[in-house]
Amino acid sequence: TLAWLVLLVLAVTSIPALVRRLGGRRWQKLHRVVYAVAFLAVLHFWWMRAGKNHFGEVWVYGSILAALLVARVVWAVQRRRLRAAVR
Repeated sequence: TLAWLVLLVLAVTSIPALVRRLGGRRWQKLHRVVYAVAFLAVLHFWWMRAGKNHFGEVWVYGSILAALLVARVVWAVQRRRLRAAVR
């Protein structure tokens, strides 16, 4: 429920008028919370499956999350290198 509420706040603050009102940096800080929510969602799913020792789906979703986060880091590093090369 808490994760859903946090995601709702993130969705509401994605409206362009609210992005301008918050300011770019504050909006980015707020939206970086999604990484913690994603991790906590996988952790919660793991706890749910721990009682029955059925972790197959948890590994699938955890792997998808890990792949997306790795892709995000790679993209950010490439973007930073490109900016440094332009300067």
